[in-house]
Amino acid sequence: MERTLKIYRASAGSGKTFTLALEYMKLLVENPYSYRNILAVTFTNKATGEMKERILGKLYGVANGLDDANDYLEKLVEQLPGISRETIIKNAGRALELILHDYGHFRIQTIDAFFQTVLRSLAKELELNGDMEISLDGETLLEDAVDSYIRNLDPEPKEIAPILNFIEDKLSAGSD
Repeated sequence: MERTLKIYRASAGSGKTFTLALEYMKLLVENPYSYRNILAVTFTNKATGEMKERILGKLYGVANGLDDANDYLEKLVEQLPGISRETIIKNAGRALELILHDYGHFRIQTIDAFFQTVLRSLAKELELNGDMEISLDGETLLEDAVDSYIRNLDPEPKEIAPILNFIEDKLSAGSD
């Protein structure tokens, strides 16, 4: 199995879920056992649920010839020219069966859940409590980043002037 990292970045409504589900399904059609070696990371629980639902639903649809999965089947046939339509259909069904019987290895999770898993596995070595929880606090992260940036500024006026202008503009506009 080729080990690659693929990152997709796109705006809402641009077909991310379709693209990601199709990429995942391509790997499954090539090797129905590959779900055990794939990690898909999303930012929200909603996106995680949508991805899992889409992949399982479309695998079922492809395996059973459902009309609502035809777009996925046609893309799979197009993008996997070395695999026959019959094998794609058979492997989609096999992958679905394997995932449903080994659901714990079907890893599509949020980024914070992924890091919690990593930290829990390293908790003993790091001398941390095993029942810890990670949460992302964007406001604190932004504050820390700004503080770090300001601390590392060169005291030359050319670097500080744009920041001071920005602060003055925000203060005069009454913004935070």
